[in-house]
Parts: sequence; structure tokens; C-alpha cells
Amino acid sequence: MKMVKSLLLGTAAGLVAVAGAQAADMPVKAAPVQYVKICNLYGDGFYYIPGTDICLKVGGYVRGEYFYNVGTSGTNLGFAGTSGMKDRFDGADFLMRTRAYAWFDSRQQTEYGTLRSYLQIGVNYDSPAVTSTSFNANRAFIQFAGFTVGTAQSFFDFYSAPASSFFGPPSSDTGDGGWKVFAYTAQYGNGFSATFSFEEPRNAATAFPQAGVINTNLGNLPLGVVTLDIDRAKTRFPDIVQNFRVDQAWGSAQIMVAAHDVSGGYYAANPVALLGAATPCSGLTAGFLGVGTGTLTGSEVCGHPADKIGWAVGGGTRQNFPGGDYFQWQATYTQGAIRYVGFTPAGAFSPNQFQGQNLGYGFFSDGVFSNATGEVQLTTSWGINAAYDHLWLPNFRTSIYGSYWRIEYGDSANRAICLAQSNTNIGLSPFANPSAVGGSIAFTPLQVVNGTCNNNFNYWTIGSRTQYNFTPWFYVGFDVIYQRLDTASNGATVTFAALGGSAKPTAFYQVTDQENYGLRIRVHRDIVP
Repeated sequence: MKMVKSLLLGTAAGLVAVAGAQAADMPVKAAPVQYVKICNLYGDGFYYIPGTDICLKVGGYVRGEYFYNVGTSGTNLGFAGTSGMKDRFDGADFLMRTRAYAWFDSRQQTEYGTLRSYLQIGVNYDSPAVTSTSFNANRAFIQFAGFTVGTAQSFFDFYSAPASSFFGPPSSDTGDGGWKVFAYTAQYGNGFSATFSFEEPRNAATAFPQAGVINTNLGNLPLGVVTLDIDRAKTRFPDIVQNFRVDQAWGSAQIMVAAHDVSGGYYAANPVALLGAATPCSGLTAGFLGVGTGTLTGSEVCGHPADKIGWAVGGGTRQNFPGGDYFQWQATYTQGAIRYVGFTPAGAFSPNQFQGQNLGYGFFSDGVFSNATGEVQLTTSWGINAAYDHLWLPNFRTSIYGSYWRIEYGDSANRAICLAQSNTNIGLSPFANPSAVGGSIAFTPLQVVNGTCNNNFNYWTIGSRTQYNFTPWFYVGFDVIYQRLDTASNGATVTFAALGGSAKPTAFYQVTDQENYGLRIRVHRDIVP
């Protein structure tokens, strides 16, 4: 027995000794390596790119949206193009949208301050479009030593439409699509700053030829579009923007001004003039009564109106209240710079809508000219936006918002547009013959003389958005909107010429004010906050 105990104790002691020797021979475990180092200089979510002092934050979101009674575009809404025809063929009653964006925010400290580059890219498409049609970058800019260069947001903007609504009621806000800028911001301390910016011109359409200046000698004017008798000078210099701003705990405020080139191209040429003809240019009445329409082809010999500069001035404030509520507003007045009041609508369409045998319409433009007016007549436009946002709970909110927009034409411009819309009477009847241009309306000469044709109009909206956040980065909400068009030429009876490919017939219509209701539902999830 003693021999067995001695054998077991000896074996155990030997195992312990061997184990101890092996443990002593094993390498010491290294301290854990932090492969991704957190960067705390710019807030949560930044990390150092390995081997550099550059901090990077990556984020993005996915969104699904569903619309009712807003036409074929969730951006332009119901008064745009054929969506305003309100029949069972043209436009759309129901619409679906998918949007997904990823963004990259890179920052680095230098002796001149923070060097920042920001990129946001993604897809946005409304049914029935496919995913490959709408890939874009709505942010792509560099900030350094006070400069902002690239695609950011106009420094004229103050009122934030997406902060208070899912819909985009008319405002100066360029934030959704982004805007090209070259700007310098001076910081004066205590939240005060001033920015001087060269910016992409806010023409009525950015594709060539750029719209917004109407030459009424070129023919009649179809409803619902911005490409109205285009005769604008090419882009020669950027818009110039200056703002003065304060941001403090109580809220923020801003005043701003802008200058915008609204010069015309050339006076219209005579399309039937032969080589060496004595009258190569259109006469004063070209295009009136649907006769002798001019052309831009070969128009260089006809000369051009004097250069014209449009301008805009605006101001606004935002007041923060206890509990997270806030109120924001902006007012803007322009001459010859209409997209500083209504950026999105005036870049996509002019409003029109039909209801049975009634229709309403208006024309967006920066200016109007013809051989008769001589110089470009600037269009006056002014508007106001306001919104109040209330938090019922920290994760449950409702906003009420509204906008009002007035467009006014001077006497010479109004008369030129009306004459371009006029046509001869049908026999002895009080009605005009239809125009040869599809989608346009025609007045009789008497209606032009007695002022029945009047192109001043109002466009206003009111709506409410409600949103519930299940988490800080996932929410569901809905927005209802009411739109009203206080039409041009209210009370007139006009002849509408059918637009090719649409169902609305050539017929007589009564011009009356129009209204529309829309619904938008959104489901939104941030991929990374």
C-alpha cells in the first residue's frame, strides 16, 4: 500500500513539474491590437483610416414611399405636365418610389483647420422606372479654410422643406438634388457668419437650350412645361449669392441676396426668308394670331436685346422652443429670378390642371421679350414659406406647413404672351380657332384687347406631416397636402388644342381656379446613423 501511494505521489509530482516547465517555455500572449481606432474629434461614428490621421464616417439610408393623387412624379406633384389632365389615360393616380443613398464623410486636421470631403451617392426612382435610370450624387464637395467647393446646397437657402414635410412645397430649397457652388464662409464668432458664393445659375431648365426666357415671336405656348419658346442667352457667368447668418441656442436667422443673368438670345428670324433677302428677320407681329411664327435658326443677323440681370432678396428665421418644437419661415422677393422662390416647380413644369370642361394654368418664366417689347421684361415673383413642428413624444411628431407664391407679368410682357396665344375667331362665333401647337390654348383678339387674357397667378399649398420613430434610425410617417392654383385668365373661355399622344380633346374650356389633394406614406431606415 505504501508502495502504491509513493508511486501515485511521484507520478503527480512529475506531471506538475513537466507542466510547469512547459508553461515557462510558452511565449507571453501579446496585448490586443486595436485595428480600427476610434476618432473622437468630430462626434460619434468616425474612425481613423489605418496608417493615416484621416477620420472617416460612413452612413446611408433606404426608403420606400407610396403616393396617391400626385401624378407621375412624387417630386413635381399633380399640376405638372400631363399629370394635370386628370383623365383615365394621362398621368397616374398611384405611384411608388424607392430611394437608397450611401454617404462618406472624411475629415483631417491641418494647419489651416479641418479639411473635409463629403460624398453622397445613390438611386432614386419612381414606378415604373428601373434602378439603372436614376443613379446620382446629390452631394460631392470639399471644405477647407472656409471654402466650400463642389455640389452642396445653395447658400441662398434658409427654410428647410424636408425638415417639416415629406412633400416639397415650392421654396428656394436646393437640398434634395444638391447645387454646384464655389463659396467662402467667414466666421465672426458667437454664431455669426457671412458667405459669398458663385453658384450654378438657377435657370428654368439646366439642359440645353436653357429655358426661362420666353421669346413670344417663336409661336404659341403649350401648357404644363418650362420649355416655352426658349430664347435664353447661353450660360456666361454664375449666379452670385451673399448671405449673413446667425446660429445660436435660440435658433437661427439669415438674410440673403442673389444676382442672376436673364439675358435673351436673339430676336426671331424669318423662317421663309431666302438667302440675301431684305427681311431676314421676323416682324413685330410674328407669331400673333398664329401667323408668321419666327425661328431661332439663323437668328444671329437679327440682333439681340440688351443684357438683363435678375435679382432676389430674402430673409428668414427659425425659433427653437422647449421640448423640441420649432417654427421656421422664409420670405423671398425676385425680379427675373423665379427659381429663388420656387426652385423645384420652376425647374420642371408650369402648372396646369383640367377638371371636366374647366382648366387652370400659369407660366413660370424669368423674363419675356419679342421684337415688339425690345428689351427683356423681367417677371416679378415673391413667396413665403412657414412651418411649425410639434413633438407629442420624443419619438412622435407632427408638423403643419404652408407656402404662398405670386407670379406677376408687366403690361408689355403680358400683352406679348397674350398675343402669342391669340387666334382668329371661328366664323362669327365668340370662340378662337385652335392653335397649331398641341397642348396650347387660344384667345380671340377681343379677349386680348379687353384684358380677359391675364397671365398673373398664385400657387399655394398647405399640408401636415406626422412621423413615428420606432428607433432613432427607423421611422414611418405620412403627409397630406392641399394645392391650389389661382389661375391666370380666370373666367375666360379658351380653345384648347389636343396634345399629341394624350386623351384630352380639342375643345372649348372655361378657365377656373384648380385644387388638388395628395397623400404620401414613407418608411425610412438609416443603414448607419
